[in-house]
Amino acid sequence: MQFKDVSAFVKAAEAGNLHAAAAVIGITQPALTKSIRRLEAALEVRLFERTARGVALTPIGRVLYERSRSLELLVDDIRTELADIKTAGSGLVRIGAVPAVVESIVAPMLTRFVDGEGALRFDIQVQLSGGLLRSLQAGQLDLAVAAIPEVLPADLSVTPLAALRSAVVAREGHAMLGRRFTLAELARQKWLLPPSDILLRQWVAAMFVDNGLAPPEVSVQADASPAIFAALVRSTDLLTVMTHAMLHSSMGAGLAPLPAPARTWEIQLGLFWRRKGFFSGAMTQCREQLEGAFRAAAQGGQPASRLPPAPPAAPSAPPPRPAAAGAAAGPSDRPPRRARRG
Repeated sequence: MQFKDVSAFVKAAEAGNLHAAAAVIGITQPALTKSIRRLEAALEVRLFERTARGVALTPIGRVLYERSRSLELLVDDIRTELADIKTAGSGLVRIGAVPAVVESIVAPMLTRFVDGEGALRFDIQVQLSGGLLRSLQAGQLDLAVAAIPEVLPADLSVTPLAALRSAVVAREGHAMLGRRFTLAELARQKWLLPPSDILLRQWVAAMFVDNGLAPPEVSVQADASPAIFAALVRSTDLLTVMTHAMLHSSMGAGLAPLPAPARTWEIQLGLFWRRKGFFSGAMTQCREQLEGAFRAAAQGGQPASRLPPAPPAAPSAPPPRPAAAGAAAGPSDRPPRRARRG
């Protein structure tokens, strides 16, 4: 069994179509078919069955796919570890972050590295927490600053960083500002919100449903942070939800939070990494800089309304026991200070 055949099998399973998978890999479809047949012959099993739209995994194929994804991540970790040894801690670090902390935390951290003499390079992804955690689990990120979910995925570890507060916001001069209003009036406004499976959207819906009202009609739905559309909110009567950090940044210029009965919400941000992934020296440097940036923000580097104090760092020894699979989210086992597998 050759690893390249296993890798080709994974791509075919994810695409569900041999032609599309071949294009992703950069080979011809006959070559991909040959690779899969070679793998099936080596294992003496059938991995795919044909469907009207392409191919689907057999029960054995599904088992192999789950195992193969772990194998691919292991191979990536081996490559990262060897590169880390070879380059003495320099190299590429892939970091994901929610939009609310890019300007206040991530950008200043990158400035310190870019202005320094190190050889680190960065690949930055900015998206909502759900997408960041999926990318981290898939091995597409090394670290992620995201909201801590109620149930921590079994393959991820996290250390809490800070609480992040959000509020309903409108343009300065909006009719809902400067006067009393009811939730019923708020429900009749035009809103800009993410899709219904995103926590922020569920917060807004609950604000009305909990008081016997129907959720508001969403005029603009966007699969991104509402802060990206701050200019649209400034120039219209749309309402949205934005973090206090974003509201106090350049993106929040010309916007203001609505008072009660509009609600405010709070989520806990954490720094995530893959539990069984290799933690390189470069990742350790970035983790320390990110944690330091949150501590500095809490100690007066930024207004307290933006980032409340981060929880105390976990003791260095002995480390906490890893959380059980599917355990409730909370402080998890911290990564080693020196690069090692953990």
